[in-house]
Amino acid sequence: MKVYQHIKRSSFLTILIGFLLFSTSAIAQSNSKTIPAVEFQNQLKTNSKAVILDVRTPEEFNTGHLEQAKNLNIYDQSFKAQISELDKTQPIYVYCKGGGRSANAVKQMQELGFTKIYELKGGIMAWEQNGLPLNNIEKPKTDLFTSTDFDKMLKANKNVLVDFYAEWCLPCKQMEPILSKLKSQFQGKVAIERVNVDEAKSLSKSIKIEGLPVVAIYRNGIEIKRVTGFQSEQDLLKLLQELK
Repeated sequence: MKVYQHIKRSSFLTILIGFLLFSTSAIAQSNSKTIPAVEFQNQLKTNSKAVILDVRTPEEFNTGHLEQAKNLNIYDQSFKAQISELDKTQPIYVYCKGGGRSANAVKQMQELGFTKIYELKGGIMAWEQNGLPLNNIEKPKTDLFTSTDFDKMLKANKNVLVDFYAEWCLPCKQMEPILSKLKSQFQGKVAIERVNVDEAKSLSKSIKIEGLPVVAIYRNGIEIKRVTGFQSEQDLLKLLQELK
């Protein structure tokens, strides 16, 4: 009987611990929200206590940023120490260029116990796509890759997979060797091309590239499908199958 009670008590404790861990995880996830650009702007207008956090590099920050934004470079080794000094009870509005780095920042803030975190969906790219204002915008440089170049690229091949990327995008870099492998594998069947969005800003705006990486497939110059975020080799193979 005592052995049975001990087992029963142990089982209860195991369930209780599991429940507490689940609850803690759920709370950590529920204290952040990813919101689109227009809603992000509207909340900033009505929330006087909001802390706006730009986690890009200082060089990126100086090309244009949200009004009253504080720049803390997520690549800085002291980034976590710097954000830990912020008031954890105040609402934090965080953004980057395309969404990848801000998601990382949100995760770190959750670990530190921040209670209200709002992430800009698609980052500055989405903000600009919606025609919303930026401070300290630098004079735009001439694009190295234009819409005309893009049209020529699509017309040169019946089936094309295009990876829209940027040098600062970590998931983009992770996908690069996979795309290189598939380019050789599908040579003569599907053209696999990469477009640097920082060298093709007008094009990126016109075809509404928000967030990175973005992979799109085209048949006879017409977009068939696009996906956003890191794509594994298996994911890319599924996309390529749709062009057969």
